[in-house]
Amino acid sequence: MKYLFLSLLLIIFVTFSLAFWYLQVLKPINSSTTQITFTISKDEAGNSVISRLYAQKLIRSELASKIYQRFVISGKHFKPGAFQLSADLSTPQIFQILISGPKDLRVTIPEGWRREQIAERLKNSLPEFNTKEFLAQTQNLEGRLFPDTYLLPVQSTTAQIIKIFTDNFDRQTQLDAENPLTNQIIILASLIEREAKDDTDRRLVSGILIKRLENDWPLQVDATVQYAVNISPNWWAPITDTKYPSPYNTYLHTGIPPKPICNPGLASISAAQNPQNSSYWYYLSGTDGITRYATDLAGHNLNVDKYLRP
Repeated sequence: MKYLFLSLLLIIFVTFSLAFWYLQVLKPINSSTTQITFTISKDEAGNSVISRLYAQKLIRSELASKIYQRFVISGKHFKPGAFQLSADLSTPQIFQILISGPKDLRVTIPEGWRREQIAERLKNSLPEFNTKEFLAQTQNLEGRLFPDTYLLPVQSTTAQIIKIFTDNFDRQTQLDAENPLTNQIIILASLIEREAKDDTDRRLVSGILIKRLENDWPLQVDATVQYAVNISPNWWAPITDTKYPSPYNTYLHTGIPPKPICNPGLASISAAQNPQNSSYWYYLSGTDGITRYATDLAGHNLNVDKYLRP
């Protein structure tokens, strides 16, 4: 009888110890509210999701989490998508979020990015994003994928994402996409976006480029060659060959490029429509990030020697 009583006590002690351990390891790891983007791919197994949660220090225990999944939320599955999680959430809270499904995902597209860069960001943000499909469908939309911060439904199709971008372009710019002049404005704005840093420079650079166009000068915009060279992952690396053969190379060809070279913001579009007249014909952005101007080639060469060469 004594041994039976001791065995019962031992069982009770072990049970309570396991229960205490189980409840403790389901608690949040710490109080940090720093959010981590956690993406679940389509058809990913629950055990794989739990292992990655543990590896990213979002849960305390793989074993306890698997027990919780097996016996508490049995029959419910984690939804694919991107989630914002933090270490101050308990395992039950995290699982509830993953079961409920993702909310709209905030994605920021910076001004001056080309569509390949946009595709890379969307690929890293949306679990089912199809890069090849996006690039095929945006082949003629460079310049109209408006840079902004978007809330995108995680399950958005390629066509839906593109429509969100282009509808925003139409709304923000009030430009008629069917008007041939619109395309010229956006092409010029895309050059300005890559060449100028602030509003004053944008308008001055716009005036210089338009003056060159009106006088049949080659634009000689480095960014057009960078676009043509098409280097990944650094899409805008400094150029070393201004003779690179391409219809986009404005050192070799007069006039504007065939299409925009990036997706400009409102400031650059406004500068393309409202250029600043000046006596300048030349400009350069120095190694210090400041734009210098010159009225003639001699002055420009002095700026090159002073602000570009080591």
